[in-house]
Amino acid sequence: MPEPVSESKLKIISYDSPQGSPEQNKSGEFTVDFNPSTFTIQNNITYEAENGKGQDGGDPVFKEVPPIHFSITFTIDGTGATKGNLSVSEQKEYVRKKIIELRKVTNINGTIHRPYYLAVLWGKIYIECVITSLNIVFTLFDSEGTPLRANVTCNFLQRIPAGGGNREIRFESVDLSKSKFVKEGDTLPLIAKKHYNSSAYYLQIAKANKLKNFRNISPGTKLILPPMSEK
Repeated sequence: MPEPVSESKLKIISYDSPQGSPEQNKSGEFTVDFNPSTFTIQNNITYEAENGKGQDGGDPVFKEVPPIHFSITFTIDGTGATKGNLSVSEQKEYVRKKIIELRKVTNINGTIHRPYYLAVLWGKIYIECVITSLNIVFTLFDSEGTPLRANVTCNFLQRIPAGGGNREIRFESVDLSKSKFVKEGDTLPLIAKKHYNSSAYYLQIAKANKLKNFRNISPGTKLILPPMSEK
């Protein structure tokens, strides 16, 4: 899958189909006013107890690594700090309209009879997910009780699309490269398939590492795995 377009402000993108992508098939999107104040990731590991009934001790047996849970907290501000050209009447409606916009992206879609498929896109962070909860705390009101500011916390569960395998979440910067030490049995097409979901990138890996004989790489060789773009 090609790198998603970089975004300076965090976006929550919705799709009708699980095959959605940032460049196409999106049904809606929500852009934050201010980037998140917190971005929390919970990565669980599941074990099974090995000891039998009535026995002491035991060595937990690894079972699986479930999809990650993560949450973001951001602020919606209708005081004019975000949009300095808002009129007084527009400021009074700003928070309400932004929350409606957020709910349209995260609510249940009547066509597919389930909440939208989502993706969180920010810089080079790209996580396909579903929303599990939405918490809104109003923190500032005008004299008539109209909310002018709200802190929003969205909780998500990572989703791995069919055929996606254990594709890594894209947290690396576009300007950064990863590295790998070659093991016995590794080939460039296999490495490209694992790290870029396509064996077609093996020539670009060879070029990035200035390999003259890429069909015979010695175990222990360090390879640079640069960001790739689909061309």
